[in-house]
Amino acid sequence: MDEKLNRMQLQLDKHTSQIGKLFSKIDDTNLCIQKINTSLMQIKWGVFGAFAWYIIGQVGIIEAMRLAV
Repeated sequence: MDEKLNRMQLQLDKHTSQIGKLFSKIDDTNLCIQKINTSLMQIKWGVFGAFAWYIIGQVGIIEAMRLAV
């Protein structure tokens, strides 16, 4: 009976350790996903900014602002 109890305790300790490692990996994965999301947002707003700059340049707002000043 004691041997069975010791084996169960050992299994429980192993599972506790594995669960701790998995939660650590989940935190690392979430951090990486957040960094990827930040990079994608920077790319998205950079493209929007470039597109807006192109449109403004084509419409002539920059020239009109130069004349107004």
